[in-house]
Amino acid sequence: MLEAMECPHCASVFTPKRSNQKFCSRRCQLASSRNATRGSRSEENEARKAKHFERSQRLFEMLYLAPPLERLGVMQEILSYVPTDTGLRNILTDPVLLSERPRVDGRMNIAKAASAYTQKFYGISGTTYVRKVRLGDEVDAIEVSPVVDTAEAPQTSEAE
Repeated sequence: MLEAMECPHCASVFTPKRSNQKFCSRRCQLASSRNATRGSRSEENEARKAKHFERSQRLFEMLYLAPPLERLGVMQEILSYVPTDTGLRNILTDPVLLSERPRVDGRMNIAKAASAYTQKFYGISGTTYVRKVRLGDEVDAIEVSPVVDTAEAPQTSEAE
């Protein structure tokens, strides 16, 4: 028979029915701020969240530190990791990042930039792209016509 012990939540004395029982009841176990087996996860969750947003910031910098003519290639390289990188998939489909207000300088965060890229080159949102790639579906690129400048060249008047 097990010895009587004090419940860490309500401080009542009880006799445990199992050798690993720590709380007098399920109610005390659930009401406790600590999970009986792992402890509080708030610090763990905060660390994961900080790492998530730090990585999204590094991806943003990687994209926008590249010369403008190389940015499409950088985005293509980033998206090539979608099938194998869970953290990247989480960043690209993060509702917080996707609903973030536009920056003053006009640059988009990495999730919005990836979504704009996939919309332009695949005709689907970034979230749909990630889902299709994750499921192993073939994602076909759409034909993108080059931008043609239709503005007329300024006329120069010759001095007579």
